[in-house]
This record gives sequence, C-alpha cells and structure tokens, in this order.
Amino acid sequence: MSLFAYKKQYLTLNAPTVIPTGNFQIQWLGPKWFQWTSKTGLQYLHFRNWWGKSFRGNETATNLFLKSGDKTFQEKYTMVVSLEKSPIDGQTSLFLRYTNEAPFPWPYIVDEFRVLSDGNLLGMSYPKFAPSLALPFLIQKQE
Repeated sequence: MSLFAYKKQYLTLNAPTVIPTGNFQIQWLGPKWFQWTSKTGLQYLHFRNWWGKSFRGNETATNLFLKSGDKTFQEKYTMVVSLEKSPIDGQTSLFLRYTNEAPFPWPYIVDEFRVLSDGNLLGMSYPKFAPSLALPFLIQKQE
C-alpha cells in the first residue's frame, strides 16, 4: 500500500476509547524504499535498535529499544499521552508528545494514533509545525 493510501485510511479510523496499556512493536509500512529509509534514518536520530512503544494506561509512555540478542528492553524518551483533536482532520486521536528531555529533534515531533484493528494502532508522525508532512507507521500490541 502507498504512503498516501495509509494517510487516507487514517482519516477513516477512530481514536482508542481509553489510553492503551502494554508493549507495542513497530511494523514498518509502505514501499520497501520508505521502510529502509525510515529504519536507517532513525538510527542517526537516537533511535538505533528501536523496538516500539510501551503504554502504561496513564499519561506517560516510553520508547522501547532492544539490541540484537538481548531479552531486556531499554526504555528511553518519556512521552506525554493524551486524547485530543488532530490538526490533520479535526477528529480525536491518541497523542504522544516527547518531553524536552528527549534529544533533538524529538521534542518537536508528534505521534498520533488511531485504531486500525484490535491491538493495532496506525500512527502518523510529523513535525509540530507541519502536520501535513505526516508519515504513517503501525504499532502492534505484543502479549
């Protein structure tokens, strides 16, 4: 599916009714060139070995990192979690905002999510000042 198709699909989805709990693993979306560029680019932005996100069911979440061969996650970069109106389309989304303790550029990036299916959240990540530049990604709940 193309990046534009994921963006269009996002507009048809709803926000979760409650803040999720648990660990959600990244699933790369879009064409292979985009997946490779995303994974490679994140390594240079303090996200080497990024595995996904951990939600606690409250107003905080963290990013999870897992080195090859390791079995224990490293948690980094606390995010503030909220349900708000999206600047993308004015509908409610689950928002994650990085705190100022995160390294540049993350305090200027917003992740917002909607429910794709049970245990799957379709996300849009974009600079705070440019929601029109949103790029899609998927996180899946792991048991």
